[in-house]
Amino acid sequence: MGKVKGFLKPCLLAAAIAAVIAAVVGGITAGGTGAWAAPAGVALAALGFAGSAAAVALAETFDLRLTLPMALITYSVKLALVLTILSIVRTAVPDALLPFAYGVIGGAVAWLATQVVWAYKAKIPYIELDSRS
Repeated sequence: MGKVKGFLKPCLLAAAIAAVIAAVVGGITAGGTGAWAAPAGVALAALGFAGSAAAVALAETFDLRLTLPMALITYSVKLALVLTILSIVRTAVPDALLPFAYGVIGGAVAWLATQVVWAYKAKIPYIELDSRS
């Protein structure tokens, strides 16, 4: 679980910044509806990624071989959840659909870009280090 905590802080910070930017851009382009729908989409993306990371880390505590099945399960659940929420938004508040969807995309891009930068800079050994040396 410690490995997960390493990238969660910068990714959540990037998502928070993206949410503020999304609120401003959404407000300018779509008015009051865009001002809340776009950051809500960013929040949905961030919660999905954080939840997936936590679920995979939890599966790793039981057995390393469970991480791939857990990642695939969480991906499927996340995709179904996002599509369901987009459908609900389209039905309940049609004007909010486009800013919300752009917020989801922006949140995903911000999260993934931050995670890539973190992984690039992280000191992660790619071989097993012998403790006797």
